[in-house]
Amino acid sequence: KQLLTISNGILTIVDKKREIYFIDNVKFQLDTVKDLGTFIEIEATDVNKNKSKEDLLNQCEFYMELFKLSESDLISVSYSDLILEKTKPVYNNASYEKP
Repeated sequence: KQLLTISNGILTIVDKKREIYFIDNVKFQLDTVKDLGTFIEIEATDVNKNKSKEDLLNQCEFYMELFKLSESDLISVSYSDLILEKTKPVYNNASYEKP
């Protein structure tokens, strides 16, 4: 950790608590992320090698509907990206003076 910090620096720190639950072959990761909120990841896996990709997708979609999640609720970036975006300074052209 120290070597990575020295060589790359630290852009942000993600402070999260993760709880993991299973229902049959479906894994639920419930993350509570400081300053961002709560997130869930739903992952269906073919542990017995007897399900098609369509079956696995249907399982995920079933739980998305059960939890009232829509496609617009999905995110494709990391928590660190979300934190950086949230804390990025916003400059107003009217009040910003160039050095």
